[in-house]
Amino acid sequence: MNYLFVPFAFLLSLSLANAEQTDPYAIYLKYYQTIGGLEALKKIKTTYTEGQQTVDHLNGTFKGWTKYPIQYRSEENFNIFKQYSGDNGRQAWDQDFNGNVVLIKDEESLKRRKISLLVSDYQHINRDSRHFSLSYQGKAEINQTPVHIVKMSNDINKDIILHYFDIDHFLLLKTVKKQGDIETHSLYKNYRQADGNIMMAFRIESEVKPRNKHETIIISKFQANPEIPENYFSIPAENHKSISFKEDAVEESIPFTLSDNLIYLPVQLKGKESLWIVDSGASHSVIDEDYAKQLGLTIHPGIKGFGFGGTFDLSYVKLPSYGPKNVQLENQTVYALKGLSQRFSSPKAVGILGYDFLSRFIVKIDYAKQHLVLYQHHGFNYTGSGSVINAPLKNNTFSLPVILDNKLQANWAIDLGAYDVSIHYPYAKKNNLLQRKGLETISAGIDGILLERTIKFDSLSIGPYSIQPAYINVAVNKGSGSGGDGELAGNLGNSVLGRFVLYLDYKNQQIILEPGENFNKVRPQNLTGVTLSYSDEDQLPFIAHISPDSPAMKADFEPGDDIVAINGLSTTEIGELAQVQNYFLTPGCETMQLIIKHKGVLHTTELECY
Repeated sequence: MNYLFVPFAFLLSLSLANAEQTDPYAIYLKYYQTIGGLEALKKIKTTYTEGQQTVDHLNGTFKGWTKYPIQYRSEENFNIFKQYSGDNGRQAWDQDFNGNVVLIKDEESLKRRKISLLVSDYQHINRDSRHFSLSYQGKAEINQTPVHIVKMSNDINKDIILHYFDIDHFLLLKTVKKQGDIETHSLYKNYRQADGNIMMAFRIESEVKPRNKHETIIISKFQANPEIPENYFSIPAENHKSISFKEDAVEESIPFTLSDNLIYLPVQLKGKESLWIVDSGASHSVIDEDYAKQLGLTIHPGIKGFGFGGTFDLSYVKLPSYGPKNVQLENQTVYALKGLSQRFSSPKAVGILGYDFLSRFIVKIDYAKQHLVLYQHHGFNYTGSGSVINAPLKNNTFSLPVILDNKLQANWAIDLGAYDVSIHYPYAKKNNLLQRKGLETISAGIDGILLERTIKFDSLSIGPYSIQPAYINVAVNKGSGSGGDGELAGNLGNSVLGRFVLYLDYKNQQIILEPGENFNKVRPQNLTGVTLSYSDEDQLPFIAHISPDSPAMKADFEPGDDIVAINGLSTTEIGELAQVQNYFLTPGCETMQLIIKHKGVLHTTELECY
């Protein structure tokens, strides 16, 4: 019996040891034990951290304060600007580099705040937790170091975090945070003893995929349980002194040009007037880099930006004073983008007015009358009969509830810088919209070209208003920009917004919609299957894309061909690209006689409209 008993006991202990090695809760507890012990960690109620930070091409410093369970304040200093974020224990907030303060109210951010609160109380390592679940995902290697992989999921949202723990020492070497279709990969390096006998990583390197953004944090100082005044976490006051209205007016009405379904507003900068595009989808204002240099402004290194289709490089520039003639913003930092003005055919725009400009006002846009009104917050009192709709800001952009075909309900971004309405690829894939038939088109933004398919939906409803039918562009491929974001369904552009009189209230994170003069008008659509663009080289419109199984495919031309004349009238006589495009719109579009220049040779062909 003894002979049999000893091997069995040994095998049992070995089995239990192996089980512990793959028990995600035991692995997590060993990690906490390695970095100082759970009891010691729970005794830390406040922290202070400072160090160096690199974001893409931008170098700076940071300071951070935390107080259990969820209060914090972060200060980032990149020399040309400073920005702040925090949570006072009741409300999370951000303050950008121009002093604009936004309270974080969007649904996904509120869910993540709740998760952070529970994690700070170590609820994620409770085997009986109602909210969290840990699961063992196997082994791997991080820089030739064997690691355990532990997955943490929850029932509050769909976020997933993969933790990679060193098998020998149980230090955390890497995390992969999956939030929607965005992944943040972080490597934790240079572990050493810190204040409070805590072992911590003093270097963290992160990459955001697919947006190709990089961040490196190097901690130079850490304090456990410092005294922190309560007002450190308070919501800061906004910088209203930077806004000046002529003769202390409370509002300013400004006529604008609506071209190619974009809003062009006259803006003055250093004594010169130029056209800027109004874009609520831009998280910050942007100026053409070459134009800024012409004005003698200094360009500073920047970061990776992202739009609907992809990513791009941004620099920073400080503007002394800019805005419409009678409304000026002083000492503002904006982004600078190389080649921005070349991305607009006509009229040329040298800048984009984004969140940091628009959020300083209540903004009224009357598309039919082509007038924009800027109201000071204290001088605005809405008395109309329109619908007030909550639209929490997400990434400094309004998110609005929309219903498609009376069944698909989701939040959409309000994007005044978009010609059309577009559905993000992840949402289209999730709801089986990629299989629906439509006409292919390509959309151009500051981030490049995106292939989409124009699909006819029965209805698009916002609040009490319904648009029937609705032609919507669906992204065919997943991009690296906001079009690859699965947390919003898509972008509401001017093809829908142009039916309304629209009010943007950033302070209260609401919009107001009134049916405009164009609300019931049938909106023309290009159903030929040809996408046009404009050539700077020979000053002619050309065929940028042809949709399969369309009237354009049946015509005798190819992408790259110039359009010389339509129905006997030269395209130079017709005018700008927007006027040429009108010939291709239904209703009104009939069989056209086109003169095409293909590889330098002229020939005539016909194009039918549906």
